[in-house]
Amino acid sequence: MSLLATLLGEAPSAADAARGAGPRLLAYVADAASAALLNSAAPSLLPCEVRTGDIRSAARDLARQRSPDLLLVDLSGVADPLAAMEVLAGVCDPSVRVIAVGDSNDIGLYRDLRRIGVTDYLFKPLSRDLLEGALRAAGAGTAADEAPGRLGKLVAVIGARGGVGTTTVAVHLGCWLADGARGRTALVDLDLQNGTVALALNLRPEPALREAVEAPDRVDDVFMERAMVAASDRLSVLAAEEPVEDVIDIAPTAALSVLNRLQARHNYVVVDAGRAQGGAARAALEAASIAVLVGDASVAGLRDLVRMRAAIARRAGGGRLVTVLNRRGAPGELPATDLMRTLGEPPDHALPYRPVPLAVAAGIGEPAFRHCRRFREAMERLGADVAGQPAAQDGLFRRWVRR
Repeated sequence: MSLLATLLGEAPSAADAARGAGPRLLAYVADAASAALLNSAAPSLLPCEVRTGDIRSAARDLARQRSPDLLLVDLSGVADPLAAMEVLAGVCDPSVRVIAVGDSNDIGLYRDLRRIGVTDYLFKPLSRDLLEGALRAAGAGTAADEAPGRLGKLVAVIGARGGVGTTTVAVHLGCWLADGARGRTALVDLDLQNGTVALALNLRPEPALREAVEAPDRVDDVFMERAMVAASDRLSVLAAEEPVEDVIDIAPTAALSVLNRLQARHNYVVVDAGRAQGGAARAALEAASIAVLVGDASVAGLRDLVRMRAAIARRAGGGRLVTVLNRRGAPGELPATDLMRTLGEPPDHALPYRPVPLAVAAGIGEPAFRHCRRFREAMERLGADVAGQPAAQDGLFRRWVRR
């Protein structure tokens, strides 16, 4: 199951070193017989660790630690195994290959698991021959009828116009997906000369992004590791600060090649696509599974929000569109009745106008939701929506409309 890892900087971190010394196989089984068989058969094939528990135990542990190369999880007694697998996918590295075991000999379940990327499904009682065969195939990456790898979710954040806070939303969304959803997240700035994603997090970009998009055939995983800058243990940034006098034209195919490589190694890839005017930004928008459209409640902001919303709805990719009204409550915004008449329906999310916490957070390179309760609550709703997690809906926007 392609489910994958934070790319760190040029030198390997202590976490990377710890992972390198750890087991290639991590197994969670609920019964003693399966544990005994794994402890007997697996060590002769690859380094392993066997723990007592099921898929829920695996999801809990992997939300706090690095993922192994190969993961075996027990579905026995789990009421909704597909939902449990989705929870696991949200915290487990996309490159991890997953073998599921269970007590149900159900061909429908087997097909569903294979469809979402699980490498193999074995039902109990486990036999040594079947277990060893599955471990060999998964370890070598040659499982029969191999399902295509599962890619992380590509999220394109675009602005209805300049100055509406597109980068602010992209940075905070990336931080929340790493902190709140506990997913391995890559945050990408497609403006190689004037982008401010790295600046917002007080990071110095590595100089490799330009080479990656200008010569994608030379890019491999090691190259990408050196191009990324770690903002936290689950958040990495890919950005650049190229000379403003240079002429840089990113080919759409090159941009998609880099983004696809990131998707194979992260749960979420959040792209600050600006106003989506260049070919690379438009390609990212069309390829995205979720487009986050950011606007504000000014006259020009609402006009362009309506126009961009219609244009995105017609795009080739057809991914989900999420509209965000930024700076709710800012001076000069239109009355709520005019806003509703212009938009025709409420935006999906509204982020409050909190200039002081945002300025303070930017000064120290941290997301504002760590210091401002109302901004945190609004970001939690947006982040949970993008991550596909349930979130409390407290009618925040509707209360504002009634003011």
